[in-house]
Amino acid sequence: MGLIPAALVFASLLGCTPDGDPASERAAYRDALRSGACEAVPAGALADDCWIAAASKRPESAHSEAERTASCARVTDPRQLGECYFTVAELLGEPALCLEAAPFADDCALHVVSIAFAKADAPTEAFATEQIARSGLAVDDPRPWSAYYREVLGRVRPLDRSACAAASPDHREACEQTALALFADRLNQARDRKQFTCVDGAPQPPWPDLVAFQPDPAFEQAMATRGDLCKPRDVPR
Repeated sequence: MGLIPAALVFASLLGCTPDGDPASERAAYRDALRSGACEAVPAGALADDCWIAAASKRPESAHSEAERTASCARVTDPRQLGECYFTVAELLGEPALCLEAAPFADDCALHVVSIAFAKADAPTEAFATEQIARSGLAVDDPRPWSAYYREVLGRVRPLDRSACAAASPDHREACEQTALALFADRLNQARDRKQFTCVDGAPQPPWPDLVAFQPDPAFEQAMATRGDLCKPRDVPR
């Protein structure tokens, strides 16, 4: 999710200010986008867009979290308000801001905690629990845990589902199911990249490095039941 570029929003809003002087309002809007002084823009869609643009300046602009959230708080349209907080949460990597991102709070939380997992050098369950709790998601929600284990398992080659034995009992099933989903995704990627050696329409070992896995009956069964790994168009005619 991301903001629609301000220029596009501005183009869509031209002529949509029935009260006051549209030309002067548009001029105030253009000036405010450059200066950040959105107070000069009459309340309405143009003002909302200005405040969102002010809140969503890139991190290198040195705007503080307080300044960004103060800009979001000036947005009047509920959906735009949620999008503003979503964008700031993503920019700053701050999952707690997703609590203000309704009606996108869940999407925001899942997105921002996934980014946090990916950026961590060695994410742990304790770190994941902290990030999930700060985002407003329930700590027993399987969705963020799936994102966590996808990141952790995805860093290891060959794929090894036995690593889930080290997961806490409450999260072990999420880990194992995520391993199977990750393996299925890799099978799809290898198929789409035409990496399988196919004979009579069936894949043959050695398997592509992309789908390498430690011996595991669940992975072997998953591969055996996939009749699409050698597409008809991939088989030599």
